[in-house]
Amino acid sequence: MNKPSACPHFAQCSGCELPDPYNPPIWQEILTFFREQGVEPELITDGFSQTRMKAKLAIRPGPNLGLFKKGTHEVIAIPQCLVHHPSINRAALLLKEEIIKHNIPPFDERSGKGVLRYAQMFVERTTGLVQLALVATQPIDPFCRALLKRGPWHSIWQNIHSAPNNAIFGSTWKLQAGAPFLWQPIGAHTFPFHPAAFSQAHFPLFEKMIRKIGDWVGSDSKILELYAGVGVIGLSLPYQALTLVESNPFAYFSFQQMKRDVPYFCVDAKKASFSGYDVTIVDPPRKGLDPEIIPQIASQKLIYVSCQFSSFRRDAMRFFELGWKLRKGAGYLLFPGANHVEVVAELILPFKPGFAES
Repeated sequence: MNKPSACPHFAQCSGCELPDPYNPPIWQEILTFFREQGVEPELITDGFSQTRMKAKLAIRPGPNLGLFKKGTHEVIAIPQCLVHHPSINRAALLLKEEIIKHNIPPFDERSGKGVLRYAQMFVERTTGLVQLALVATQPIDPFCRALLKRGPWHSIWQNIHSAPNNAIFGSTWKLQAGAPFLWQPIGAHTFPFHPAAFSQAHFPLFEKMIRKIGDWVGSDSKILELYAGVGVIGLSLPYQALTLVESNPFAYFSFQQMKRDVPYFCVDAKKASFSGYDVTIVDPPRKGLDPEIIPQIASQKLIYVSCQFSSFRRDAMRFFELGWKLRKGAGYLLFPGANHVEVVAELILPFKPGFAES
């Protein structure tokens, strides 16, 4: 079984920091926290090689397409990345060749000059084709048309980002060619993704996580999902009723393509209604929950999906102060090679009338 240390880019690339992806140091902190609450979580993985179906690659002078060198803002090429799906590696190599051929200047952070800043690549599971989103400081229509003559493209998008900041995407999107949404089979359903909508990158392990959440939720529950994205988690569960809340309009546009008769509110989670649900599911960004949301959650059960353990621990302590109890937990190595564990936890309010622990 391949490990990050077997990758020819491991010594310099910031993408993988651990020679052994199956024992991240952060897991010991997670274990300690859960055990202090009387819970023994399990750590779940699904391999290392070719597990990442989505990647954002910086484009800098050279041209170099890849990730930043450890401890620097220097981009290094990673054409033989072991964790990327092979379609990403092939697409990156082809894109580099075309940048050179058409003399497209990569963005230079020091001078603020150049055109191409980033490339996001998202692999279609069923075909291996790539949804390509090119981030540029100005329109690059002729270059996109030239790319269409080669390559494994599902679609090509332009994102215009000319502001002098470190954000990856700007606000302007233009579909250059192909289908506007990439439909991905996840579990029993197929979900559409605009390139600006969030998606997990390690689908087999994400599917295991969804099954675990389904076991915890049980059947015929009334579910509220906050920070719902396109609704992958909630729509995959055996719900009696489901309400989705997400502030990203591109996630909402993606959800609309499914024509599902499920309430979806494209608003900030702080503006959502919290009453009348058996289960609340939250999947916030790295910063964790907005503080004002925590005391408003009115269900008897909470499923917290966390991509940053420090923010989860902070939020969990606040829930404990309000009477919540940590009952179950699991960790998922969605980014093998990084010191990162996606935490999924079940919390309950045991003193609620009519609630019985099972």
